[in-house]
Amino acid sequence: MAHLKTIVPSFVVQEEGSRKVFVYLNIPELKVKRSFPNFLKEIPSNGEQIALDFRDQSFTFTLNVLTKKHETIVYSLSVARLPGEIQTERCSIKYQRGGCWITLIKVEPMSWMNRICDDLSPGLDIQENDDQNPTASAPVQPVQLKDTNMPAPFNMVPIAPSPPYRPPSTKSPAPPPPPARSSN
Repeated sequence: MAHLKTIVPSFVVQEEGSRKVFVYLNIPELKVKRSFPNFLKEIPSNGEQIALDFRDQSFTFTLNVLTKKHETIVYSLSVARLPGEIQTERCSIKYQRGGCWITLIKVEPMSWMNRICDDLSPGLDIQENDDQNPTASAPVQPVQLKDTNMPAPFNMVPIAPSPPYRPPSTKSPAPPPPPARSSN
């Protein structure tokens, strides 16, 4: 019987322009593969998306991931109230090894970061599962980014604490290429 535990993934948020917000979810155990027939799109190879539900001012995401130890970890994030409304039909998700990007498209072109980072406003209203211990929020540090390419996750604004579990890295660097033989 597989062991089941639920985790609220640590995540970071970045605004791009006045209409887009990227939410990067850190899912260390996630592996991806190319989908068929769209080879440009990657899908979880050791996971199953259970829920991705965009509403006018909220969203819910749930992904089951099977680890090497045959445990099923449920990564679930439910944002009950976003700072503004989103265009639900234009929002999307993109998977990559170790995590995923949720793209939110805003209805109104206004900044959300001041609301998310403001101590007096509720920020992102994350719904906790009742059966879990509440997790303390990491201190929020606003970061201004002007890069329009997909940023590395460590550049962004941390909203939730990182999980204490860090899997050991099994990737070793590639061996150097063999020396080129000169023909004399």
